Amino acid sequence: MKKFLLNLIITSFFLYSCASNFYQVPIAQGNIISIDMLSKLEKGLTRAQVQYIMGTPSIKDPFNSTKWDYIGFEIIGNEVLREVHYSLSFRENKLEDWIKKIDTNSNENLEDVTEKLNKGKSEE
Repeated sequence: MKKFLLNLIITSFFLYSCASNFYQVPIAQGNIISIDMLSKLEKGLTRAQVQYIMGTPSIKDPFNSTKWDYIGFEIIGNEVLREVHYSLSFRENKLEDWIKKIDTNSNENLEDVTEKLNKGKSEE
């Protein structure tokens, strides 16, 4: 009886410890915008140059050909690591402006680092 009880306790301990530590695969959906990509954006770039840097936009507005949207998520399990939504505006085939559409805690650090990289780039 003692052997059975000991085996039961050890088995339940191992099952519980294995079940609580499963590896959760990071899932990236849409456009994942890196700091390096944002630091390369400059006003006056052509659409082809922007697409080379950022990739194909998630949404090209059919009613407004001067606007591109980049939307993406990085998720691990139930936790959203990063949400990205940038809207780029063009005038006469040149990049005019880009705006961050989603304000979340996961994006704050990305904005700070991008600003620092752009300042360092303009000083050179």
